[in-house]
Amino acid sequence: MYAALSSQEEFQTVRCGLGPPPGTSEFAAFNARRDAEVQRVGYETVCEANLARYDIGLGLLPAAVVLSSLDFRPVDLAATPFNSFPSVATVAETVSGVRSRLYRSFKMPDGHILTLFEDDMSADGTHVYRKPEDEPERVNGLPARLDVLQAPGGKAVSFISWVESRRSYELWLDANVVLEKRKTQLFALASSIPKSIPARTDEPQSAPVKLGPDGMPVFPEPPQFIRTPGDQR
Repeated sequence: MYAALSSQEEFQTVRCGLGPPPGTSEFAAFNARRDAEVQRVGYETVCEANLARYDIGLGLLPAAVVLSSLDFRPVDLAATPFNSFPSVATVAETVSGVRSRLYRSFKMPDGHILTLFEDDMSADGTHVYRKPEDEPERVNGLPARLDVLQAPGGKAVSFISWVESRRSYELWLDANVVLEKRKTQLFALASSIPKSIPARTDEPQSAPVKLGPDGMPVFPEPPQFIRTPGDQR
């Protein structure tokens, strides 16, 4: 579903949902409009419903209980700025029977919510494909991508995504870092995260990623992502 908003001289594309599927005639056209908007204003306009996945809510289990049940060792935030922010929620996610994904939310002094997501792919055997041209930013020298999503009603989310060895990261902030001029702050927080320790150091070498006719990676059957009952929102 899509919506078009026009105001005098501007045409704005509002994305609702995942967007057109790859390979369709609408896919290239919509992405071109979106890229043009991001190039012009620095962020993408989306429906407010598209921001819901970046709110993990309040954790129903104590952080210590969630952390002790993981099948990997999350990065230690004790020596980072995260340690000075009150914890709001800690939620784990199970991937094909492996507790390999973790969300940790913190409340910043100005009231904004900061969430660190990490997925130990050596534990759950998943893979991620990222186009080099889509990662112009850097986090500790590693290729990274910044996405800024803004809803017409005022809500926003900015997030940095990157991969360090077999650990996939996203750092979310419920604010538009372009309009609020907080990009430097968000990247500094991402860069403060220490190196990860893989759950499996003896993981078999994976085969190179193959691309389909539409330029998208072809993976085996995708794993199931399940939050266990104690972690449900």
